[in-house]
Amino acid sequence: MGVIFRCAKHFCLLTLLSGVPFRPAAAQTIEGNVVNSVTGSGVAGVRVDLIWAGDTYYSATTDAQGHFLFDHVQDGAYRVLYSSPDYWWDRDPGPARQFQVTAGGNPVKLEAHMTPLARLSGRVVDGRGQAVPGAEVLLTGPRRMMSSPTDANGRFDLRKDLIPDAYTLSVAPPPDLKPPDPEPESDGIMNWTTTWFPGVATSKAASKIVLPPGGEVSDLELKLLAVPAHAVRGVLLKPDGKRAPKVAISMSGALALLSTESKPDGAFEFPAVVDGEWSFSAEVGVPSGPGGVKLRVTQWIEMAGRELEGVKVHLTAPFTLGGKVVMETAKGAPAPRQPLVSLVLHASPSVRASFGDNPHSWPDADGNLRFENVYPGTYRIDVLGELPAYYLDSVRVGEAEPSTPEVEISSGAAPITVVYKTNGGAVRGTAERCLSGGVELVPQDPAMRRPGFFYSAPCDANDRYEIGAVRPGEYYALAFAGGDPDPWYRSRWDDALLNQAARVTVRAGEASSADLRAIAQPPY
Repeated sequence: MGVIFRCAKHFCLLTLLSGVPFRPAAAQTIEGNVVNSVTGSGVAGVRVDLIWAGDTYYSATTDAQGHFLFDHVQDGAYRVLYSSPDYWWDRDPGPARQFQVTAGGNPVKLEAHMTPLARLSGRVVDGRGQAVPGAEVLLTGPRRMMSSPTDANGRFDLRKDLIPDAYTLSVAPPPDLKPPDPEPESDGIMNWTTTWFPGVATSKAASKIVLPPGGEVSDLELKLLAVPAHAVRGVLLKPDGKRAPKVAISMSGALALLSTESKPDGAFEFPAVVDGEWSFSAEVGVPSGPGGVKLRVTQWIEMAGRELEGVKVHLTAPFTLGGKVVMETAKGAPAPRQPLVSLVLHASPSVRASFGDNPHSWPDADGNLRFENVYPGTYRIDVLGELPAYYLDSVRVGEAEPSTPEVEISSGAAPITVVYKTNGGAVRGTAERCLSGGVELVPQDPAMRRPGFFYSAPCDANDRYEIGAVRPGEYYALAFAGGDPDPWYRSRWDDALLNQAARVTVRAGEASSADLRAIAQPPY
């Protein structure tokens, strides 16, 4: 039997919970205030949780002045969390979130700053101004990405956890939206395409929508664009080269989705495909043993202003791929926990995800990898998991280190070898105006810009940082103000961003120095 104290300003309510060990209360007080970071006034109705040993042990709600109080808090190490449906918690570093309560000691005083959330609403229409139901609206910002389908009236409303920031807004047409009528006196085919605010066909031409704290942009109208389209015709083939009849086939690209079915002779046609990168996807089950096997295909094409005829799309069976993780440990040192290795199927930044989960493998006791149910395709090899004092030295296919972030993998491919070493270097220095942000190291070699080869660390209260166990090599060093550094999820590292970076050389077993000036977090 366990306890939770739910405390208001002048009382605590004792709640019994199973599974939490009972701990007698001690006469200690924790109080504080939650402040609106824009106005400086107190914020009412914020839930404040004190976490002990991973459990919510005490909970309170701020009063009309933003004040909260916990009485009779026993001694121990606690973390504090603040939550509100209308505000975003500007997380403070270190001591503000973790603190020690000592029986008979001085009362603990806390203060949190919360920013009012923003809201964006509007509607999507076609070229004639008619509402478009079922369109997929996507809002992308530096720290948030959210999507929502439009309702029966073509409307959308984005409000949950919408942090004040600058965003790009795009909308993808629904798969069943009828293509627009051809232009008068023209036999050209048109179709709807993904459209970015304020009504452009590419993300580079899009304008930002700035949402200030507590701000609201309403009644925004985004009109879908129609652009020239062309037919794609081909045939779906089985692994033995025979035609595959009556199989559902989809083409996905730029957040749009097209569907058809192969004819009795395996032929298929997509009559109106706009320019861009597209992926064919199809799947069919073949009985074989208790579970059978699934034949699949994910095949890419590039549409560029003309029809495509005679496209051959090949269904394939899965295969098993082997590999090994090699740990170059110091003599007598225990081996660390093994990392997870994942094969991430290629997906354009503008294209929807492909089938299922990515093949992955944990090494066995001898470091051997075994990837089941791998289908031919283009993959990025990700190595996941932090290993203190180790750095990822190489990821090889056979004996070769890939020269690009992605590699072609098919049946009979050479095994994958992942090598870790311990003689890494370090990078340390100051990051002016880091403001609880962090520092990232980005490999100068574009082929190395994949998970496992980026490094990051937060700045401390004195704007200092240190990153250890870094693979020797050449890096860009960037400091970002506010928020956790998050290099894995950057959509791109463009020249404009890297031109603001410092260059640093990391040598085995040595520490390098790089003093930086923090810049704003870039968008995804």
